[in-house]
Amino acid sequence: MRFNKLFVLGLALSGALLLAQTEPPVETAPAPTPATDPAYRLNLGDRIGVSIFGEADLNAQQMIDRNGLVRLPLIGELSVAGRTVREAEALVEAAYQKQEILKAPQATLTMIAYAPREVTLLGAVRNPGTFQFPPNTVSLDIRDVIARQGGFTPVAKGDSVAVTRRQPNGKEDTTVIDVDRMMFGRTHKRENDEVFLIYPGDRIYVPERLF
Repeated sequence: MRFNKLFVLGLALSGALLLAQTEPPVETAPAPTPATDPAYRLNLGDRIGVSIFGEADLNAQQMIDRNGLVRLPLIGELSVAGRTVREAEALVEAAYQKQEILKAPQATLTMIAYAPREVTLLGAVRNPGTFQFPPNTVSLDIRDVIARQGGFTPVAKGDSVAVTRRQPNGKEDTTVIDVDRMMFGRTHKRENDEVFLIYPGDRIYVPERLF
C-alpha cells in the first residue's frame, strides 16, 4: 500500500512538471509608443517611420545618419535633422510632388526611437558637463537647464550666454542670450513671458566676467 501511494504521488508530480513545461509563456503587452510631438526637432541618430497615406509600398523606417539624412523610396536622400516633425512631413510631401511621383501625398512621420538626447553646458556653471533630457521632454527653457546643473557661479557673465545649434542645412549658428535679464528684470522679478527653448543637441557656454 505504501508503495502504491508513493507511485501515485510520483505520477502526480511528473504530470505537474509536464504541464508547467507545455503551458505557453505569459505574454506581456508591449509598452505603448509615445505620441509624436509635431514640434519635436529631429536629431542625428533618431529612428523615424515615414508613411504615405494610401501608399503602403512607400512606407519606410530610417535612422537619421551623421549627415542628417534619411533615404526614402523613390525620392532618395532628404536632409531632415534640425527640422520639426511637421517641417519634415512637408519636405517629404514636396519631394514626392516635385519628382512627379505623387500628386497630393499625405506624409506622416512617427518617432520610433530617440537618439541619446543630450545638451552640453560648459563654462561658469556649478556642474558643467552633459545634461540628459528627461524622458518624453521635447524642449526646456534655458533657465531650467542652467538651474538643473546647479546654476551660475559667482563669476558667470549671465548676460552673454552662447547657445550653438545645428540648422537643417547642417551649419551651426550661435545665439547670445541675456539670461540675467530673463531671470531678473528691472523689478527683480522673473519675466515668465520671455522664454528661450533649448533642444537636444544644443551646446551652451556661459563665459566668465572680466574684472
